[in-house]
Amino acid sequence: MVFVNFDLFRLVIITATEEGNGFNWTFVGEHTVNLIILLAVLAYYLKDPIRNFMVERRGIIGNEIEEARKTIEEARKKYQEYSEKISKMEDEIKSLQETLRKEGEVEREEIVRQAQAVSQKIGEEARETIKLETAKARREIQAEAASLAVELAESIIKQNLKGSDEKRFMEDFIKKVEEEGKWHQ
Repeated sequence: MVFVNFDLFRLVIITATEEGNGFNWTFVGEHTVNLIILLAVLAYYLKDPIRNFMVERRGIIGNEIEEARKTIEEARKKYQEYSEKISKMEDEIKSLQETLRKEGEVEREEIVRQAQAVSQKIGEEARETIKLETAKARREIQAEAASLAVELAESIIKQNLKGSDEKRFMEDFIKKVEEEGKWHQ
């Protein structure tokens, strides 16, 4: 509108300066009437298309705004959902860490218990082995002592025995062997 008025003003100036006899009101009036008629015709014919364009444009902009709101809302929901998932994952990680720590502690205690049981078993086996070896050594010592006592007794008897005593001991021994043989049959 400003450009139309500016052109009208320029046209008035040019017309006034060319004729030199002053301002031509008829010319300006005719052009003003023509301009008003042109604007009225344009307004009449373009009113509905412009209104439709504006309504359509308003609808498009409204739809775009609504889509943007929906997109923002979906983004917020997804953000919230992912935040909750991350929070749950963090809680789950903490829970898993705690579970693993407890399982590790239980396993450590089980290993310590097993080690103590093995240690106790080894100690018991060592004590039993010591008892057995002590008993074995005692038997061997007793057997050796008995053997030495027999040898000593034999040597003493040989020194003190006479021929008739020896014969009598032999006969007694043979009788005892025969009697024991009867018992075992």
